[in-house]
Amino acid sequence: MEYSADLFRIVAGWGVASPAWVQAVALVLTDALLLGFIPVAGYVWWRVDRRARAALAILLSGGAAWVLTDPVKDAVKQLRPCRALPVRTLEHCSEVGVWSLPSGHSATAAAFAVAVAVLWRRAAAVVAVLALLEAFLRVFIGVHYPHDVIAGLLFGALIGVVAAVASKPSAQRPPTAPARTGERVAA
Repeated sequence: MEYSADLFRIVAGWGVASPAWVQAVALVLTDALLLGFIPVAGYVWWRVDRRARAALAILLSGGAAWVLTDPVKDAVKQLRPCRALPVRTLEHCSEVGVWSLPSGHSATAAAFAVAVAVLWRRAAAVVAVLALLEAFLRVFIGVHYPHDVIAGLLFGALIGVVAAVASKPSAQRPPTAPARTGERVAA
């Protein structure tokens, strides 16, 4: 925990020390990146797999990750670093929820990214970078420790895999030819 808190102080310090335009972009991007996965889901559906359940898998994985992090946060009850540490941050603590672990934004981004990557491998690198950027921004603006976002990424990745695998059509075996009666099998 101390290592994570030390790393938090460094990264959140970069956020506070960065130019005003970088701070503004970071604050907008932390939510915009999640919304950006919605057109990505549409594009993957159109480009790769025009079954409705493929697009739904991407969108539902993100939604499930977002919703399922709350019960985990309520069980863990770890204060956000901006509440627990005497550190100045970009995001005001009064504007965010109380609990920190796991990061809901990171979990949602990872779920989206993994679902997209499983359904369309060509997009894997791009969506992975977007999910990692989301996780970094949550620490940069000062609302999560690094271990919060790592836990969120892992939690979301698991949800993304389950959603993507569930959306793929089941592999059906081709029908086997019926055995002919009276024929011998040559050895």
